[in-house]
Amino acid sequence: LTTCVFAALLSTSADAISPILIVPGVEGSQLYKKDSPCHNLFGICPWKGVWLGAEACISISSVLKDLTLVYDSAKGSFHNQSGLAIKAFGFGDTCKVEYLVANPIETSCLLQLPVGEYFHTLVKHFTALGYKRGQTIRSAPYDWRLSPVNLQASGYYSNVKALIEQMYKDGGNKKVTLVAHSMGGPVTLYFLNNVVTQAWKDTYVNAFVTLAGAWSGGNVVVKAEISGDLLDALSSATVREICDFPDDIALRFRSAGRTYPSMAVLLPKPSVWGNKVLVTTPKRTYTAYDYQALFNDMGYPQGFDIYSGIAPINAGFPPPNVPTYCFYGTAVATPESFVYGSGFPDSAPSQVINGDGDGTVNRRSAEVCLKWKTQQQQPFGSSAFPGVDHLKMVKDSNVLRAVDRVVLRV
Repeated sequence: LTTCVFAALLSTSADAISPILIVPGVEGSQLYKKDSPCHNLFGICPWKGVWLGAEACISISSVLKDLTLVYDSAKGSFHNQSGLAIKAFGFGDTCKVEYLVANPIETSCLLQLPVGEYFHTLVKHFTALGYKRGQTIRSAPYDWRLSPVNLQASGYYSNVKALIEQMYKDGGNKKVTLVAHSMGGPVTLYFLNNVVTQAWKDTYVNAFVTLAGAWSGGNVVVKAEISGDLLDALSSATVREICDFPDDIALRFRSAGRTYPSMAVLLPKPSVWGNKVLVTTPKRTYTAYDYQALFNDMGYPQGFDIYSGIAPINAGFPPPNVPTYCFYGTAVATPESFVYGSGFPDSAPSQVINGDGDGTVNRRSAEVCLKWKTQQQQPFGSSAFPGVDHLKMVKDSNVLRAVDRVVLRV
């Protein structure tokens, strides 16, 4: 669509334009930290960019230590390291999800560093069509270490609900389109099914657009739990170019990542993978039904406690009951099963068996949404994009045109 076509739509049909709310994926929100309580002489402790900040290039171990959560097994709850507060910035704007790298000393959008592109291409695409940052296209970043249940307890979903209502009002009572990437899909699905009513959805939601939705997680998360994996943010080419990470970076990330309930959310679900072998070691094989044995054999039994606590989240993958459009990448080699040698669990797998997907989210996981076509009355559409990998799902021109058709109703 050209700007001229957009202008024509705007002048002839006020209902044609839907405000957009972006919900990013895991590692896709900039996190900031500060001392809490503040022991500064003046009682003022500034927020400093911790994810993904310059400090990660200088001392990734320090950053991962700060980001490690403390699990209270008695309460089933999580909290930050003692004396430290961490939060996502940029709620309601777009700058903190357009790029992954945070300005170490600036929390506003005034001095956003254009490094580690994430949603920038998508936002630029829609601003060229007349959308305005912070008004008709906005985002809802969150602490991606947490699960939907933790996010609900933190007040995140209350803020999302209020933001959507404000966007609807400010847009002249136009329904809002939710555009979610990766883990943003399950995060938004939980919101739609557990936080708001059907009447609310009918009033405020134009559509739910999912890009590479990680409905049943990604099998690469199994590797992240066992021997570590950088996932998408740390392994992106731009970040690796500016940061010289140590050789054992994957193991260092494992120590922190194991404490994140979000990682447990993204483990492959037994209902999707059944008896498919996900892990092979010299002693045995493991399927998605064998997580307790796997965590025990990894020497991390607490991992199964965390997993058990989040297992009911989005159980059965209930339909969102709003107009839904499920877009996902295929035909990219995607880790599906891992073979470990005698170095299990502290060495990388000796063999990675790939299957279909977008390089991060397996096709079997991405296509969980297809069953909603017969489970909800509201419109449902889906498209696979061969050769489009996980991060390119928010940049690819064909994907953006597909989103156009939803928000512009053409």
